[in-house]
Amino acid sequence: MSSIFSLFDILSILYILRSVQLGTVIWREWSDFTSEPLTPRKKSLAEQASFFIAVPVGVLIHEFAHMLAVWATGGTVAEFKYRGFYGYVVPQGTFTAEQLWLIAVAGTMGSLLFGVGTWLLLRNASSSSIRYFGLRVVRFQVYFSLIYYPLFTLFGFDGDWRTIYDFGSTPLLSAATAVTHAAILLLFWRGDRLGWFEAPAFSSAAGQQQFEQLATEAAANPQETAVQLRYIDALRRGGATHKAKHELDQLLQQHPDSGIAYLELAALQGSGKATVPAEAARNAQKALDLGLTDPAQIAYVHELLGRYEMERNRLDEANRHLSAAIETQGTAGQGAALANLLVLRSQVFRRQQNYSAAYQDLQMALTYARRTGYQAGIDQVRQELEVLSKHSGQQYASELMEQSP
Repeated sequence: MSSIFSLFDILSILYILRSVQLGTVIWREWSDFTSEPLTPRKKSLAEQASFFIAVPVGVLIHEFAHMLAVWATGGTVAEFKYRGFYGYVVPQGTFTAEQLWLIAVAGTMGSLLFGVGTWLLLRNASSSSIRYFGLRVVRFQVYFSLIYYPLFTLFGFDGDWRTIYDFGSTPLLSAATAVTHAAILLLFWRGDRLGWFEAPAFSSAAGQQQFEQLATEAAANPQETAVQLRYIDALRRGGATHKAKHELDQLLQQHPDSGIAYLELAALQGSGKATVPAEAARNAQKALDLGLTDPAQIAYVHELLGRYEMERNRLDEANRHLSAAIETQGTAGQGAALANLLVLRSQVFRRQQNYSAAYQDLQMALTYARRTGYQAGIDQVRQELEVLSKHSGQQYASELMEQSP
């Protein structure tokens, strides 16, 4: 057991060092951190803070709650240990089984009260970053207290939940705890799926303000499909994917024949994924079958399907979809998007060993990327030219990149 605690001490020291580092960053950037908008970086800092900064406070309250329960049952604290990210209390005295249960459960109650209390304290803060921090604190405390810690105990480690669920000694209390435990977890799971703990991120204060106006408009006009879809799309783009999925499910129940809604569903299912899921491809095809009129949306569907076929090495089908996307995107007139599509199709041609066609696509992609000042596209073309040169044995890279824009 001592070796386990030694390992925990080492981990706690490492975590505390990270806590200090993160706290220093937030302190130095406090003015920016608390100003609008809630950017992806601020979201990341808030999420990290909900663990590295809030957890040591939560652990202290957890152990203090144990101490209060020991004193309330007439005992004394023989040993108290607090190491930031873990701790324990050793009670001393003569306790009944029910009192031992109370001492054990008090820590979890303290952790949960800390999480809920933090959220209640910060939910009306003027800064969206602070409000988001409060949401993530309550989420993590519920997760840690009711999922991680019980599982930790279940897999052989000594902990409070061995006493809490000692059905032989406290059958009624343990059974009541199990019911309450399950109910809270069900509520937590449902809330998590509904996006209770999410908030969209924005690149500018103007973008956040536009979203807030859109959210108000969507709430006031629940039957306006176009408004609801814009709101859902904004949630997805901001990273509030569970909330977006919930809103979209409701919309699809009312409008099961909306091609745009199925396109949004496909985009949601593929959001954050390294590859295109089969369900996303199916819904993209369904969106196309139901009918889309916006060239950019049609091009996106073909791009999604093209990627899906590429990942499964069905190169002829991939080529067909990407060619359709390129043709449609040309109508939409978005140069950066067209450059990306051309690079994608060049990869298909390269894998088909059609090196001249691949080179031609990269030439066109470079033209569009330079025309629109799309530096990421230019860099991507450079990388693809190097890969093409290696596969074909010809020096395409320097030949094209040295040409003047």
